[in-house]
Amino acid sequence: MQQLQMGQNCVVSGNHLSIEFTNQEGVFDAELMAVLVGRDFRARSDEDLVLFNRVSSPCQGVVLAGARRIELRLDRLSVDVARVVVSVADGGSSAGRACFDGGVVSVRSAEGFDAIHQLGGLTSERCVVLVEVYRAGERWKLRAVSQGWSDGVSASVESYGIEVDSDADTRVDRGQAGSVAVSMIVVPDQFAGDPIGSGEAAWRKKRAGESLNEYEELHAVEYEAGLVRGTHFLKWGEEVARLKREGCLVEALEMMLEVIAATEREQAREYANAPVRAAYFGRSVEEIVVRETPPGWTHNAAIVYRKLGDLRGEIAVVDRWLAHAGDSSKWVGATHAKLIARRQKAFELLQKSSR
Repeated sequence: MQQLQMGQNCVVSGNHLSIEFTNQEGVFDAELMAVLVGRDFRARSDEDLVLFNRVSSPCQGVVLAGARRIELRLDRLSVDVARVVVSVADGGSSAGRACFDGGVVSVRSAEGFDAIHQLGGLTSERCVVLVEVYRAGERWKLRAVSQGWSDGVSASVESYGIEVDSDADTRVDRGQAGSVAVSMIVVPDQFAGDPIGSGEAAWRKKRAGESLNEYEELHAVEYEAGLVRGTHFLKWGEEVARLKREGCLVEALEMMLEVIAATEREQAREYANAPVRAAYFGRSVEEIVVRETPPGWTHNAAIVYRKLGDLRGEIAVVDRWLAHAGDSSKWVGATHAKLIARRQKAFELLQKSSR
């Protein structure tokens, strides 16, 4: 039996996996759920959500076998499914810590694969990602996640681009949607004592229960929007570089796509906060400058897509950045031009390969 700590992964053997969750007290007042997502960490449609009111995916590759168990048939999943995210949501009668802290998720296959992961350090999370089963080249891997949302199932599935219906909101108490619980950090935060700016300083004050003025509150929520697995996206550069050095290109790309999504969330929060910031400084909204999403992460992701031979993925990730890049007249630096040139080259290579 393999015992996985938070953030650890291992290769899965067998195509038929049984995933089961048991909470510390042995009393199960929660709902298991799963989301099928692509390489962009987005669901393809609402049918990719497997929950109490939709107990299987259309391909029958993911089946909810009761409240506490999910069955996966990996050989039935289409090639555009990059991962299956398995979570547990509070049924509504308990706080997140009472339900999930100390709980155990077990993953087994008929071929003898056996792994467990025990949750720990949870606080107010009402929906927690237990594990992910994801493609890594020709293999499937299992990762222990232990990361969640304090606002319940709605905040969780909406992060994958799925709208939760009113029935789900009634069955699984969702609270107020929007905030991500950030008590879990997958990799050690080596910058813990060295705030990178006013955003992190304000966020830490908020986490410590200290009072914030209106401007600090803006910084705190914007910084929180940029968190990836509990750590701000600016701090993942070294980890991505390590994965690339070790030849783990698929894992590096997955990490970069999570980071890119975080940059988009932070930008969206800045847009939402622009009127408040304008009022605070006595300016018009038009005078408030919202930052573009950093092009460096996209450039590195595009390089990895090229190395993996995925020209369509390379073009798509550049187009995704262009949608958030803002006014091109305000671009500073050479990376922007490199991205435009890389997209054009990828397009030419794709056309050439289709002849």
